[in-house]
Amino acid sequence: MTDIQRVLFRLLTEVDRICADNGICYYLAESTALAAAQKKRFINDQEIVHAEIAMRAQDLIKFINAFNKLKPEGRSLESWLNNPDYAEFGARYVDEETLFLDLPYSHTFNHYGFGVRITVIRDFPVSHIKSKLATIKEIGWEMTFEPAPAEVSKKAALAKRSVLPRIKKAGGRDKFARELFKELCRVYTNPKAEKVFTKHFRSARFHFDAEVFGEPDTVSLENYSFPMPKKSDYFKKLYGGGWKKKKLPGRRVTGWVITDTEIPYKEYLAEAAKSGCSLEEFLKVREKANKLRADGDDKFKTIEHYWDLLFRTGDRFDLYEKLEPLKPEILRLHREGLYDELSAVLAPYRKLIDKNFKVGLGLCFDPDILECMLDVFRNEGREDYAEQVRALIPPEHLEPIVIKDYRDE
Repeated sequence: MTDIQRVLFRLLTEVDRICADNGICYYLAESTALAAAQKKRFINDQEIVHAEIAMRAQDLIKFINAFNKLKPEGRSLESWLNNPDYAEFGARYVDEETLFLDLPYSHTFNHYGFGVRITVIRDFPVSHIKSKLATIKEIGWEMTFEPAPAEVSKKAALAKRSVLPRIKKAGGRDKFARELFKELCRVYTNPKAEKVFTKHFRSARFHFDAEVFGEPDTVSLENYSFPMPKKSDYFKKLYGGGWKKKKLPGRRVTGWVITDTEIPYKEYLAEAAKSGCSLEEFLKVREKANKLRADGDDKFKTIEHYWDLLFRTGDRFDLYEKLEPLKPEILRLHREGLYDELSAVLAPYRKLIDKNFKVGLGLCFDPDILECMLDVFRNEGREDYAEQVRALIPPEHLEPIVIKDYRDE
């Protein structure tokens, strides 16, 4: 397991113990359930940053009550009951001793640690009218979150207009969110329901027979037994018939995600504020940049290009450190025509060439090794790609890299 996966696994076992001690039924869900069903372990080359479980509304209430009674040190539990900016009807069990700052979505959290996302399994309601009213409120509430979707249906726009006076009448977002949470828990609790569904923020529903979330199956994940839904029916509905080979869905670590499994997020944010870069200020700048991007602003495109150039510089140096010491071996493999072995050694170079090619940049840290890489492409029948890559190489990248010390020597 990676460091992130160890944190998520620890959180999952904590949730499991709370549920077992309080008679709460839950299931591994989505990417976490899929990893367990496919490999019985976390999959390192498909690392994601959330663990996923699902439980019915009444079990979520029990879990919240158990958590509030237990008050586990270094843990928090976010939902509409304590955070009106949390994006969806559900909850998130968080490790406060870690750092997970997902900058595109950080405005929806109050606690910036790694966590277990709890999705609500919703029973189809007894009252069709109450179900419709709850749906309108939920859609309208979702439409009040920023950033606003690019296109909004007439139904969603109407729902938003109907909700705004209700928020004001309730006394603000905090109170409305708490009331809506309790209302949805009531509406979507129906022990006799034959159908259930799950739903995420601004997304479509997934419908299941209630028996899919009946007596749970047991699955092993990293040699620990967890409950999960009826595998075949659950995964076919989410991912289709090819679910056994499905790549894990979910949020991954990207350039917009700041993570650390050892640093408490509060310490990180405090240090960032001391340096004059508060999270609120950063998000304002990012929101402005996103608007420029959406408007097709030429200045933003220029900024993006310079960022690409900056990242390419880092890529060149990384490759220089990794592959330059292997140059004699690389040249030998090329000279002897051992292209399979050569391709394996140059795999990091191939990956970064492809990444930079997508943004119109060529990548060279050593002209001789570049020629070896281009010959690998040609040997694969990709002559045109090899020539396109070569054409993007700037002349200065064909010069030797010179490493200087602090004295410029």
